[in-house]
Parts: sequence; structure tokens; C-alpha cells
Amino acid sequence: MKKILLSIISLLGIAAMASAQQKLYVCEGFRYDVHEVLSTDDITFSADGLEVSIGDYDTYDLDEIDSITFAEPQYPRIDIKFDGASATVNVSPNVKGVTYSINGSAVTLTSRTLSEEYLYSVSGFSTNGSLVINGDYKLTVELAGLTLTNPNGPAIDVECGKRIGVILKDGTINTLSDGTGGTHKGAFYTEGHPEFEGGGTLNVTGNTKHAICAEEYLQFKKSTGTINILGAVSDGIHCGEGKKNDDNSHFQINGGVINVNNVGSDCIDADDYGCMIIKGGVLNLNVSASDGTGLKCDSIIYMTGGELNINVTSNLSEGIRTNYAAYFDGGSIKMNVSSNGSKGIRAKRCSKSTDTVLNGGFLHFRGTNLDMLVSGKTYTADDTDCVGIRADRDLTQTAGDITITMASTDATAVVVKGTENRTGGTLTIK
Repeated sequence: MKKILLSIISLLGIAAMASAQQKLYVCEGFRYDVHEVLSTDDITFSADGLEVSIGDYDTYDLDEIDSITFAEPQYPRIDIKFDGASATVNVSPNVKGVTYSINGSAVTLTSRTLSEEYLYSVSGFSTNGSLVINGDYKLTVELAGLTLTNPNGPAIDVECGKRIGVILKDGTINTLSDGTGGTHKGAFYTEGHPEFEGGGTLNVTGNTKHAICAEEYLQFKKSTGTINILGAVSDGIHCGEGKKNDDNSHFQINGGVINVNNVGSDCIDADDYGCMIIKGGVLNLNVSASDGTGLKCDSIIYMTGGELNINVTSNLSEGIRTNYAAYFDGGSIKMNVSSNGSKGIRAKRCSKSTDTVLNGGFLHFRGTNLDMLVSGKTYTADDTDCVGIRADRDLTQTAGDITITMASTDATAVVVKGTENRTGGTLTIK
């Protein structure tokens, strides 16, 4: 990739001789940024050669850039526009093998391509519409100012078990919701693995089960704007239907802001051996369901950056739970545990034969800064303790600052069932 960029930069030097200013298009999948550049001096590489910066604008990871061009990209695309009780579909001439049907404002598209990715750009408004996309090859859905409610099923249903790019077009607000009492899994459902990007806003409400549901992994890239989960009967964001040791079952956030409120179960759940990878971005999670969790995963949590803000406000709930282990290596966590019988951070040891992952319970603090307020008490109905940090087996701390403020005398700051080993960082209990 660096070799390609160097060749382009050389061309830019020649082009700059003929023009005082050039437009440079930096393409990541079906999304591109436009920059005005004057010379090769506007393009610089990081010392390790892994990033490129363009002028006073963005810095890009080289492995995320697909191409850089001086001509505006022309993608093979399908435009779908909803207009109340009707919808229209426009297929560009360079798209092959895509058929569609429209029934009022219910749109179904089927792609037979096995070699070329297409862009499906969706916009408009309908209170009784739906979008279904069938196919066997990766594709990208662009939400370009869409408000869509399906009272009988998911608003968007992508029946393709491949990588699904989801672009939130810059400057747009997109709102999706489904109906009640259905059998579907989410208002925005993908059979494959969606990767979100783009600086727009997405609001989702799940009136039957989850708000956003992916059968495999789910990722939010650095460029992601704002995701608002306004409510869900079950989980706000749910991913995973994988197998043991299958890395396709994970939740990953590299950037963006995700706000989750009013959910009936977990804010974010990586299920079926699922793990969580937190590299950047901001997660604002309100755990308001009894026995609910802010972040829940079946296997391992890896946190190397980003910001977590979690309020645990319902009895017997948890801020963060892993059923095996968690590695907190960077970033920051702020948590308020105000409900009875709740846990702030818990590594659980599962031992039943029906449990997905067995014999976990490990917590490792290796650089994340944690600030936790605990004001909950014992849940008297079944005598469940309120605890700030609980490791069902071992806890280690080698770096990072942990501060736990106890506003309740009927709660415990730290409980470790196995070995507690601290060789670095700080632990302050107020």
C-alpha cells in the first residue's frame, strides 16, 4: 500500500506543476474524503510507516485505504428512495445481476454477483416500509438521510453472510425502527458482519427484540459518527452466532460515539463465544434493566483505548461482565453503580455443562484508568452483595489507576475469589 501511495505522490508532484491546487480523493471502500493539496509537502508518513497524513486534515491507517485518485470515484450503485407509501429503485448501468421488486414501500433486492461489490444508497421516509437485500457476496449499504419504520418486521434486513459495509453519510440523520410482537431479531439485522463508518447519525429502536443485530462480528471504524440506541426490548446491540475459537463472533469499536438507553437486557452483548475489542471511541451506556449488563461477552474483553461511561441503575445488574477474562490495557472507564445487588466489573467463572465458556473469572488491569462510584446496597430479597470489582478467580494489576469511591457502607469495593497480585499502578478506595 505504501508503494502505491508513493507512486501517487510522485504523480501529484508533476500535477502540481500545472495547477496550483489539486483535489485528492482518499477512498476507503465506498466512502471517500476530498482534500485540496498544493504539493507533495502536504502528504506525510508517520515514522513507523503505518499512517499517512494529508495537509491539516485527516490521518489514515494505510491498511484501511483502498485507493487515492485525482478523479471523483464512480461506484456501481443502486439508489433506493422511500417516499411515504411508495419507493423507487434506480440501478446504474455498471451494475450486473441485481433484480428487485417493490410492493408499496416494501423493497426487496437480490444480487447474483459473486465477484463485484455494489453500493446500495438508501434515503427517504416511510412509516410502513422495509428494505431486504439478498445475496452471496459482500456489499455496502449507505444510509443517506433515511427514516424507515416497518411495523411488521425489521426496517433493514441484509440476508448476506459476508462483510456488510454500512456508511452513515456525513451530515445525515438516519432513523430505523421495527414493529412489536414479531419473530425477527432486530430492527437493523444483518446475517453477516457489518462494519460501520461515516460521520452521520443513526438512531435505532428495537420494538420486538434487539435494536442492531449481527449474526457474526460487528465493527465500528474510526470514522463512525454517532449511534443512538433509543430503546430495545432485549439487547441494544447484539452480535454473534459463532463457534468456539471463532473470531467472527466479536464486537469491536475503533471510533465513534455509541449511546445506549432504555434496553430490556444488555446494552451491548457479544454472544456465543463472542469477545469484545475496544480500541477507541466513546461508549455511553445506561444499564436500566434488572439483571442487565452494560458490556457482556462470553469469552474475553480487550480494551486498549477509548472511553467507557457506564451507569448501573437497576438491581442485580452489572456494568461490565466477561464469562472468561478481561484485559484492560488502555483508555478510561467511568462507572456509577447505584443499584442494589449489582456489580461494577465482574469476571465470572462458569462451571455448568450448559455454559458456553468454562472456568473463567480472570481480570487483568494493565493500563486502563478506572474511576468508579458505588452507592448500591445488598439486594435483600436474595441477599446478593453489591460489589465494585469482582473476580471469581484471579485479579492482577500491573499499571493504571483504579479509584473506587464507596458511598455505601453496605457494599464491597473489591472481591477476589482466587489470587490477587498487584505489581504496578494504583488502587485507591475512598
